[in-house]
Amino acid sequence: MKKLKKSNAELTPWEKAQKKRKQAKKHHRPTTARSFVKKLPRTNSLRKQRLAKGTIALIAFFGITFAVSLFFILPFSRILSLQVNTNDDATRTAVVKASNLHYYESLFGVWPETAKIENQIHEKVPSVKKATIQYQGTHVKINVEEYPTIGYVVRNNKYYKLTSSGMIDNYGSNNPKENYPIFYNFKNKDRLLEMTKQFNKLPAKVKKGIAEIHLEPTKADPGKIKLYMNDGNQVIASIDTFAEKMQYYPSIVSKMNYTGVVDLEVGAYSYPYGKN
Repeated sequence: MKKLKKSNAELTPWEKAQKKRKQAKKHHRPTTARSFVKKLPRTNSLRKQRLAKGTIALIAFFGITFAVSLFFILPFSRILSLQVNTNDDATRTAVVKASNLHYYESLFGVWPETAKIENQIHEKVPSVKKATIQYQGTHVKINVEEYPTIGYVVRNNKYYKLTSSGMIDNYGSNNPKENYPIFYNFKNKDRLLEMTKQFNKLPAKVKKGIAEIHLEPTKADPGKIKLYMNDGNQVIASIDTFAEKMQYYPSIVSKMNYTGVVDLEVGAYSYPYGKN
């Protein structure tokens, strides 16, 4: 026996709602399936693009890492030669030691410290007024501006360069290399600095005539000095008034027909050796 279908008018409200829900499901299923099928190729394409981008990023990362590592290892990133532009061997040795730079050291560690290295050279090497570092590939050049040398100070049988700033080099030599006056018995830094200031005021001609300067302090004059001149004369003077009185030395000597002593400690007069 056939079951008769009820018309919409004969359905109860609950049955109408059920019928509408079934119809909605029928229409929705094919749409969802068709939509998924359409989206599938696009999803695969996006995945391929993302995979390709990820692969490229990894290759780039490892490539850069390898290149940087190679640069650190190869010689062109390291110090292969170091030059200091000075003619003095002791100064050159002192500058290299103060710089703390070493052969085959990585330039990556040196470049950021350039200003610091320049400053420590200036502080540790008394004769250096200013230091400037230049980089030419793997070659490092240290340009130094030095204080003028005015003489040598003798200490423990070694000769140490004395600069116009009153500073003494840290490295001594067995023999002085240039024709500068030798300073003896200047163990006190303040006395040496005072002597340096006075010496700097002298005319160049007078400076060249001095062979030795000896500090011979007394109770009456702690700054008493005796000079041995290249012309065979001796000069007695006091540090405090040395520059002022020593400028008259050429005039005094021109009137002497003998070699002897020029006393500038009190006044200014001369006498032959053996007489006072």
